[in-house]
Amino acid sequence: MELKELKENFDKIIIKYKLSEPDKAEKISKYLTTGSQIDVNAFCEEFGMDRSEGDMFIAFIMKGIEYKEQNIDANQQ
Repeated sequence: MELKELKENFDKIIIKYKLSEPDKAEKISKYLTTGSQIDVNAFCEEFGMDRSEGDMFIAFIMKGIEYKEQNIDANQQ
């Protein structure tokens, strides 16, 4: 899946599940900062989304992290 399509799906999921609300955004950040593998099933259950939406949502976030590590973090060293 292309980055553009991942971003479009990500935005749709944000709107559909109102994930930009402060309490939900905080829960999402906790999932992403635990330092362990993200349990997509638990994530989907927490936010009431189906697995395909959870996969797309997490895939976009992982692409962003990958970009940051390769381009931003590498340039700061």
